[in-house]
Amino acid sequence: DYERLVLEAFPQIYKVKCLNHTKYEPTESSKGVYRELAPGHVTIVTVPNQQIQNLRDPLRPYTSLGVLLEIEQFLRKRLSCFVRLHVKNPQFEPVRVSFKVRFYPGFDEAFYTKSLREEITRFLSPWAFPGGGSPSFGGKIYKSTLINFVEERPYVDYITNFQLFHHITDFDGVDRRHTDLNEVEASTAVSILVSVPADTALAKDTHDIQVITTAEAQVSKEKCTCEP
Repeated sequence: DYERLVLEAFPQIYKVKCLNHTKYEPTESSKGVYRELAPGHVTIVTVPNQQIQNLRDPLRPYTSLGVLLEIEQFLRKRLSCFVRLHVKNPQFEPVRVSFKVRFYPGFDEAFYTKSLREEITRFLSPWAFPGGGSPSFGGKIYKSTLINFVEERPYVDYITNFQLFHHITDFDGVDRRHTDLNEVEASTAVSILVSVPADTALAKDTHDIQVITTAEAQVSKEKCTCEP
């Protein structure tokens, strides 16, 4: 009921998730409270409609604080006085990959490195691009699926040293960077897994793609064919 009420009254909101018995109170410093066993508390998490709003960061679609306040006031008029309501944005958890790649001959390394980084970003966060669907709460990302996606690119010969990273900022304010994972899973019910930005000029953390040069590939081939 909460979800339908918000969607009907606020066309600028695309998706709503209602969590009963959940207390979610983040702060600007990323510290705050998140408890999934909090009787009497109801948490509403919203995702804005990107087609209506020109979002500054489409990878992290935040609802403005003004709209969140309007939603809270709207719902409070329809709630029991015993309900403790929280209306918040999701927690976005960045996912990043690192690997070495060899392109087929004739493909410009600089151009296709940039293209590959953008394709990975779109694969991890399709909803940030036109026609790409909507963000989903929770969920998993598998390393094997990403490896298969990269290897299927028509300009990729092969890849090595593939690693998967997951960055979480706990509600106690502690940054946790999990490295070389086989799978990434959202840490909470209010979390959305999101790709790091593809543009290296705009982001400190982005997908680390190192090109295997012809000389390096030749040395590797010679090592493989040498007698032990």
